[in-house]
Amino acid sequence: MITKEKETRKWFIVMNSKLEYFCGLAYGGETIWHSDYNEAKPLDNERKFHTLQYICYGEELIMDYIN
Repeated sequence: MITKEKETRKWFIVMNSKLEYFCGLAYGGETIWHSDYNEAKPLDNERKFHTLQYICYGEELIMDYIN
């Protein structure tokens, strides 16, 4: 019998240079930012962070792990 170990994900949030938290995408791909930490959308894959960097070209983004 083969057992699969449950994969642990490293969750993180993303902040911009104004210390606003990434909340998601809306209106055809426009990034939504909010100053309230409770509104932050946790992400689980660093590829998503790299996609945000591409979308927000020229803006400094900070990835902060929450686990």
